[in-house]
Amino acid sequence: MRLRRDPRYIAGPRDPGKFVRFQDFQGVERTCRVRDFSRTGLSFFLEDGSLIFRIGDIVELHFFSVDKEVHSGAATIIHIQDECLDKKVISRIGCHFENAMDISTIIRADKVTMLKTEYRDFIQSLAVEDNLNEEFVHLTSHLHYLLSNFRKKLGEEEEKILQEEEHVREDLLDTLRMLTFDVINDVTLRYCDQFTRITASFPDSKQHFIHRDYFQKTLNEFLLTSKLFNRAYTKPLGYAGDYEMMNIIYRNEFEGDDIFSQVMNRIDCEGAAAKAVRNRRSYFFSKLATLYNGLQDGSSCKVVSVACGPCVEMGDFFHYIRENPRPVTIDVIAMDQDRQALRDAEQRLLPLIQENGAVRVQLLQDNIKSLILGREKETRRYSGADLIYTAGLCDYLSANAVSRLITELYRHLNPGGCLVIGNFGPYNPQRFKMEYGAEWFLIHRSEEELKDLARGLPEDVLLSVEKEPEGVNLFLNIVKPR
Repeated sequence: MRLRRDPRYIAGPRDPGKFVRFQDFQGVERTCRVRDFSRTGLSFFLEDGSLIFRIGDIVELHFFSVDKEVHSGAATIIHIQDECLDKKVISRIGCHFENAMDISTIIRADKVTMLKTEYRDFIQSLAVEDNLNEEFVHLTSHLHYLLSNFRKKLGEEEEKILQEEEHVREDLLDTLRMLTFDVINDVTLRYCDQFTRITASFPDSKQHFIHRDYFQKTLNEFLLTSKLFNRAYTKPLGYAGDYEMMNIIYRNEFEGDDIFSQVMNRIDCEGAAAKAVRNRRSYFFSKLATLYNGLQDGSSCKVVSVACGPCVEMGDFFHYIRENPRPVTIDVIAMDQDRQALRDAEQRLLPLIQENGAVRVQLLQDNIKSLILGREKETRRYSGADLIYTAGLCDYLSANAVSRLITELYRHLNPGGCLVIGNFGPYNPQRFKMEYGAEWFLIHRSEEELKDLARGLPEDVLLSVEKEPEGVNLFLNIVKPR
């Protein structure tokens, strides 16, 4: 017959604070955090506990939950396990009570305490809303009203359309998508302009924090239906701007489970910042094609893409090479810290050059720290480059880090070679929605700030700043003198 063990409760982060108090063999009172407990015993953490206790020792324990004593009595030590944490030996001490605890009373008290805590937080959140800008609240509330009605209406219309004959169904769905896209896109653009105007006057980060929290709680149930916005907010790889986000932007489609989510995704993909990402694809393709077309027959060149992501512009370039073959050799290094991004790039690039021995590609998992620190052995492979570029990296780095990165990358250029640094400029109509909704923060830099990043380079370098058609993405071009 198998005995049934008493349920064990873990004192986790959301559990009210639990601890025990006792006197050790020297009469010193100790307070220790409880790890778990059951009706018949508990375990707690004690620094160097194995020096204080032995299996079989009996100690008078007082068990507290939320500063209230819930059990006391003799306990026998039945388990000691040492761990080394932060260069300290922490012991997990398990003990068995002579008299069982009334678990139901403890759990009930915990739930009451948690309810009080959560309700106080709710009341405090209402008090916070007293400090919100009235116009901001009004706009947020009105936008909630509009989006909720659109979502409801679209659900009803989509259900009707799905009952139609198959040969007209897709035409009706396409019509509904485009009509809805035009209206919601226009509304959200106008509202984001007004939100930007309001938040520009906020005096400190606290004001931004409480308004951002209110915005998300009110509107993110709608915004998160967008595939692009959802990935930016949830950051499944730990950061925004990952390779799959770029792929979503490049596809620029009505992606989603229903018409509302499809429209919301397309709106995000049609924003100025997303258009700028697609434009920089064309921009870097042009740089690559110009380098290729300028080569003399029989010569070679080397290209390095730093933080390459999905390498879509390189895919365009390889298509171009296949359609316009020349007797030249091209070496490409595409570097990224994300293995998944490199795997995605590999599937895109390698089929395009399988039969072209003149193009060699190295997909390299590496971290920009090695470039910034300038470790010779690790960075030698980048040397002798005719074009080095990074499209969406420096928007996340401090000015000091970018300056050091530029200095190191410049060192790897051949004379006459070009280093291109992409960065979002001050003009970005999607900035409010990115920051307040998706918590996607970029470091926006002006032309002057970009040029200042090259301050450590020789005086005779040629500096220029170019833009893509939206005027959102800027590109610092640094040409090494021949």
